[in-house]
Amino acid sequence: MYLRALQGLIFFTTFKSNLINFTLFVHFLFIFIIFDEILNIKIMANVKFQYRSKKDNAQIEIRFTFKDENGVFKSYYTRTQLEVSKEFFNDYQKKTDFRDTDKKNLKTEIDNLYNELNTFIQNAYNNANESITKDWLKNVVDEYYNPPKKENELPTKLLPYFDYFLSLKEREVKTGTLRKWKVVRNKIARFEKDKRKKYFIKDVNSKFLESFQEWSIKNEYENSTTNRNFRDVKAVCVHARTRGIEVSNELDYLKSNLKKEKKFIITLSIDELERIHRMNGLPNYLDNAKDWLLISCYTGQRISDFMRFNPDMIRTEQKRKFIDITQEKTGKSVSIPLLPTVQKILDKRNGNFPRAISHEKYNEYIKEVCKLAEIDEVIEGKKEIKTDKGNRRKEIGFYPKYELITSHTGRRSFATNFYGKLPTSFLKDITAHSTESMLLNYIGKTSKDTAIESYDILMKSINSK
Repeated sequence: MYLRALQGLIFFTTFKSNLINFTLFVHFLFIFIIFDEILNIKIMANVKFQYRSKKDNAQIEIRFTFKDENGVFKSYYTRTQLEVSKEFFNDYQKKTDFRDTDKKNLKTEIDNLYNELNTFIQNAYNNANESITKDWLKNVVDEYYNPPKKENELPTKLLPYFDYFLSLKEREVKTGTLRKWKVVRNKIARFEKDKRKKYFIKDVNSKFLESFQEWSIKNEYENSTTNRNFRDVKAVCVHARTRGIEVSNELDYLKSNLKKEKKFIITLSIDELERIHRMNGLPNYLDNAKDWLLISCYTGQRISDFMRFNPDMIRTEQKRKFIDITQEKTGKSVSIPLLPTVQKILDKRNGNFPRAISHEKYNEYIKEVCKLAEIDEVIEGKKEIKTDKGNRRKEIGFYPKYELITSHTGRRSFATNFYGKLPTSFLKDITAHSTESMLLNYIGKTSKDTAIESYDILMKSINSK
């Protein structure tokens, strides 16, 4: 392989024969040999993307070609994690000038992936101290996607750090809160998959927010849900910053402010509750759900709490009965007056509460109960539906009221029915809202509503004198 250098030597020595010039030539020969070796390495190893599947959609494969120690060319294949359609990849290989934005972005993604993988594989090949095999290539590509972490090194990518964050929160928060965090985490995983991009913590900037909002709207998530989801993503990034991980300079100023949808507050009135209470002859599973619905409407607790009620929680004090419970979501201890309707249910069941059932079954059964009770006035509200994409979302429309009854109806009914009959400060202690303003917002009371009620109370006080 040094033929050119040898020819240069003959030419050079024909005209130059003194020791100094010969020494210079040796230096020239040495440099040439090194340069030739570099050229030879580049010629010997080649990385190429190919589509080898018969399926319409498949992962792009890497073809790595090199010359072994015997000078024989060999090729091995392994897959990337990037999936494309056969049609698109054919157009890509033809160097098509894509006009569609999504196709342009995908082309850029493939180009970037090729450049990174080519450099990574070539470096691994040039530094290899082992035989080059198919397994070697697969391991190199695996290492590209999952670089080994140093001991105690925290992840800098968004999704892996989210997992680390959740592992910490498992010891700090309630099960329900952790479940909500995991929902957001899984949503980010779907977002990354659709965008074909792995985001770093530092990538959470205004561009990320805009893309996440567009994706959420496209996937038919409610605006209020998207606003909450991004708030949680931002909280994870803020946590990462406290651990010394680089974040975007924009992070503190980012906020998802998509317009909130119209709020609908669905409650059951005292008259409707009496109608439900008088129902007889129901199948056992519906009678069980009916009793739970009444209990929820007369205790004001979430399903995660009232479904845990048991006789041991009942406390008697000077002939007054209370249900004492620590709320799962807030961790607050509350004492709930045991009202006559709840006591009648306990008496019917020999002092026991109804049988606990799953949240899903409860939501299904109480709609049946309310339908049988003819609570069928057509009203405007949001009903959960399953979209063509398989997602669940709430759609605004006019529906029979029983279709809008959910596990949360009981808590709202209690707060609404007893607002004005019980001092607001006492009412919030039972529902465990942190402030009176939160309680008022929960039941849809505005400052105009409270002004009217204040006026009536004041006039009644004055006229009674």
